[in-house]
Amino acid sequence: MPVIVRELARTRPAAPQAPRGFCKGETLSRLTLVELSALPRKPHGCPPEVERSWARLVATHKSVAGLFTTLNELRAAQDDMRGAVSETHRDQARAAIVFTAAGIDACLRTLLRDALPTLLSTAGDAHGAFVAHFMANRLAGEMTNATKKAVVDIDPRSALIDLYVQDLTGSSIQGGADLIRCRNALGLKSDPDLNDAILKGHQPFFNARHEVVHELDLIDPSGRGSRSRRLPHPGALIGQQRPDRLRQPLPAVRGARPHRLRLRR
Repeated sequence: MPVIVRELARTRPAAPQAPRGFCKGETLSRLTLVELSALPRKPHGCPPEVERSWARLVATHKSVAGLFTTLNELRAAQDDMRGAVSETHRDQARAAIVFTAAGIDACLRTLLRDALPTLLSTAGDAHGAFVAHFMANRLAGEMTNATKKAVVDIDPRSALIDLYVQDLTGSSIQGGADLIRCRNALGLKSDPDLNDAILKGHQPFFNARHEVVHELDLIDPSGRGSRSRRLPHPGALIGQQRPDRLRQPLPAVRGARPHRLRLRR
């Protein structure tokens, strides 16, 4: 989801008697707009294993784009568009962070559940990662009750894949290390567009999500209490997350090209 940060100038019409050759408007202030550019078209020949993940990506994009639209409208309504960012504006930025993180969770969890049955049906990098994970974790030492139930399930293969997805994603994706595990599970370890450095580069975004969620835990629902940290201007915050280096792994099954995200000004 490319993020565009650009400036909007607010102008005031010049007086009717303005001398010929003068500009027709006077710039009063400039507003930094934060927007998401449109998603590319759905990958041609998108396999069914990617269909649901793509739908979740589209839904996430729509939700976050709507939050940025509201943020821009609130800022534009101020007398001084470049004035201090209010708590209401910061809440919009916080919501965008949380919605984006939730979308990443939903997209990856769905992609793993839908793609792994196909990827694990043949020998390859994905199957190797699956075996290595179970040998080093689930099957090492005393097996947990969940593992035992999966082994004797009427459909043990599906039950083990469900456990695998749970192990990979947990309650939510926590950072670059989790992204790397998901990449390896999908058999994409050798993909240069998803190397360790790129995926670890997203850790600042996840750190911001953790801080936002932690702040919510500290605030009294009655309105008392305060946040321990103030978000910087939304445009600066997004710039710090280096979205120019993000790549979405969702279409990366069966040769589809990953979607590159860029920051443009």
